[in-house]
Amino acid sequence: MSDYIVKLIGSFFGSIGFGLIFHGKGKNILIASIGALIGISGYMFCTDYVHLSVFISALIAGFICDIYSEIMARILKAPSTAFFLITIIPLIPGSTLYYCIDKIVAQDRELALQYGVQTFLTALGICVGMSIAWAICDLIRKMHLKVK
Repeated sequence: MSDYIVKLIGSFFGSIGFGLIFHGKGKNILIASIGALIGISGYMFCTDYVHLSVFISALIAGFICDIYSEIMARILKAPSTAFFLITIIPLIPGSTLYYCIDKIVAQDRELALQYGVQTFLTALGICVGMSIAWAICDLIRKMHLKVK
């Protein structure tokens, strides 16, 4: 359990750090970092408790992050990209990419392939999840404009 708390705290403060690097606004960085906390919580819940695949877990987490970003962007009247870039940071499969490259250098093709596939599936899941969320939000915006 303490491992999860460390990951959540690291995700929150890591997202704040990336928000500062991206020159985000103070309030928006904090709100986006809360979204990062929600997104990584969703990912860890899906992988560790529901035992879903890496792809489906990343898809759900990417969806959650994008929906959160869209909602916060509308509430705070800011671009959703400013929130999304920060909320998605903890989901980026950096460790598996590192291990993939490490195994390539060590000429361990079998493990390199395993890590490479996991990296690809995680990145693809994030992209698909955010694409679905974006399409839903875009459809809602278009329907809302037609009603007016």
